[in-house]
Amino acid sequence: MKKIFVAIILVLGLFVSAHPALANHLTAATATVSCTGYTLTVDADLLSIGTAYTIDYTFTLTPASGPPITVSDNIQFTAEMSTFAETISKNWPNGPLASSFTVTGTAVLTSNPSVVVPISFNGSSAAMLTCGLDGRMTGGGSVFETDGTRVTHGFELHCDTEDVPNRLEINWAGHRFHLETLVSAFCFKDPTINAGHPTNIFNTYVGVGTGRLDGVAGATARWTFTDAGEPGKNDMATIAITDSLGKVVLTVSGKLDSGNQQAHLDNK
Repeated sequence: MKKIFVAIILVLGLFVSAHPALANHLTAATATVSCTGYTLTVDADLLSIGTAYTIDYTFTLTPASGPPITVSDNIQFTAEMSTFAETISKNWPNGPLASSFTVTGTAVLTSNPSVVVPISFNGSSAAMLTCGLDGRMTGGGSVFETDGTRVTHGFELHCDTEDVPNRLEINWAGHRFHLETLVSAFCFKDPTINAGHPTNIFNTYVGVGTGRLDGVAGATARWTFTDAGEPGKNDMATIAITDSLGKVVLTVSGKLDSGNQQAHLDNK
């Protein structure tokens, strides 16, 4: 029986060595990126407890013109169990980015270099960054909730929260949200959208702000507005609003039924 057991172990060892994907390896690598830095999450499996490992990762930042920038680093750890998960956040070397980039990346557990994992960015193989952007988006229009309720909005919003004015008003079914503070703003160019006019610097605005809902302070709105060119029929608006108690009072998303949303260079 002992000889049989040893033989089985040897066969399994040969099988794993012949199929390196079954040995210790990365199972996933996901990241979010901004103009200032990145957050990377990695997951590994089939590890040997007490063994030291290194995960190498590389981001490639490709500008619209000029040579790409490569940012490489590693995560070192000793396995305390057969699986490992880690999230790290770091700034880009040499300070914040100041141009537009397409960001891709890979990660690998150095003990099993045959399994190279592409880094995923919100389910995509690449992320688009527009940094140092001096822009704003203006406009508004109407979209409909699933029950047919019309939701209208109008705005002027800057890509830099410090730039003013920043205005947003949303009205639906007797309710009104009025923006008081722009908390965060992220403008970027979605390569699947061709804005064309008036500028192709960016076409998507993602923002969060606080304000008054029906006159009561403490409400929060989150939105994504896109500029898909003229006359605005393909522009998208996605809006979610919670009241001061955190209750969701509005969620709506769709192409504009009427109106227009336009990305501009700032008018300073």
